[in-house]
Amino acid sequence: MKPKKKPSRFDIRHKETLTLFLREYFELFFPDLARRMRFETAKFLDKELISLLDEPQNGKKRADHQAITDALILIRIVLDGRPEWILIHWEQQSERETHFERRMFRYFCGIYFKFGRTILPIAMFTDPAKWRRPISDKFTISLPGHPICEFSYTLIKLRGYKAEKLESRMAENPLAAAYLPLTDYPKRERPMIKAKAMRGVARLSKGQRQATLFSLVRESLPLNPEEHKQYQEIVRSDPLWQEVSMLESVEDVGYERGWEEGWEGGRQEGHQEGREDAVRELMKSGWLTPEQIAQIMGMDAGRVRELARDPGPTPGPKVEDGL
Repeated sequence: MKPKKKPSRFDIRHKETLTLFLREYFELFFPDLARRMRFETAKFLDKELISLLDEPQNGKKRADHQAITDALILIRIVLDGRPEWILIHWEQQSERETHFERRMFRYFCGIYFKFGRTILPIAMFTDPAKWRRPISDKFTISLPGHPICEFSYTLIKLRGYKAEKLESRMAENPLAAAYLPLTDYPKRERPMIKAKAMRGVARLSKGQRQATLFSLVRESLPLNPEEHKQYQEIVRSDPLWQEVSMLESVEDVGYERGWEEGWEGGRQEGHQEGREDAVRELMKSGWLTPEQIAQIMGMDAGRVRELARDPGPTPGPKVEDGL
């Protein structure tokens, strides 16, 4: 059994993005199904999925980052004029994996055995590599002259999309902007691609949705010092620059840290503490009003003022190693 793999911020951001932008995701990649889906009925069955992924295999219990970064969604869809409940199994992969199609088939069988409903399996690969040989999206079991089973899933390889294709959708769909850095474009255009992505995200209303996509762009396209200098020159003259700068400051003082702690450990305490620390630091800076901070952080303005008066918990004594 492989050692437990800690999910990266990059992986966690993709799960957050799907959770907050389920409708936009299907409108971008599955427009025919999006027209049939009733997104207000969607339920994320994270606990049920974790129990499936955590079942013993070969006498050993398996637990890894898929328990956090995969998604199982129950949603109502209209088929032939009649509403039906289906399941969506979604997986984000940040690296190529041998026999990946076999694992997708195993999960498909487990989910179908437990729920007995139609399943739409989706795997989205977010790795930066241009594959010389594509990963198979089918798993087949057969005997000579006797086909037994053929399973297939939808494979989305973001690097397989030309940047122009997603750029043409940015005005109508914010996910096109957020995923733009993961598409195919010349290396010299990295600063411009990030600037375009940030402009697209900055058009959203301030709050959790905007901050999540902003963080996804940062995690998807880290720039070296020279590229960052070019990026700053591009965005400095943009009227949306102030929005981008504000979001960068929010992340720097701990908003993103709080989200990461909450997702990784399933602990709302980590999420809440990170947000409250961020509020205190933003109020100390003096360049945002309590109302602006409340809007960004999704809090009541009165609570923001209370946190500004509260210095927060006093750190305990430092414990030296060996004591």
